[in-house]
Amino acid sequence: MKPKSLHLEAYTISETAKRLGYKSTKTIYRLLKRDLLEDYVYLERSGRVYLVLEPQNLPSLGEKIRTNIQFKKSNVIKKGAKPLFFNNSV
Repeated sequence: MKPKSLHLEAYTISETAKRLGYKSTKTIYRLLKRDLLEDYVYLERSGRVYLVLEPQNLPSLGEKIRTNIQFKKSNVIKKGAKPLFFNNSV
């Protein structure tokens, strides 16, 4: 039987915030502290925390964050940024 290979695209918290269009990492750290992103965390042996943007059998990280934060006009998302979790097909 052949072993299955698992390919993960995991990013540091800072890189994840940039990829999702956030100005700061504060929102992500807050959700991590509340254990809401537990299924998206990949912990390296050295203790460094990585986040998986699109894990198998789960909604994307952007969708998970969007459902757990309150949307405001003055949200921390950068102006002009195209976050990965918005549907651009409309």
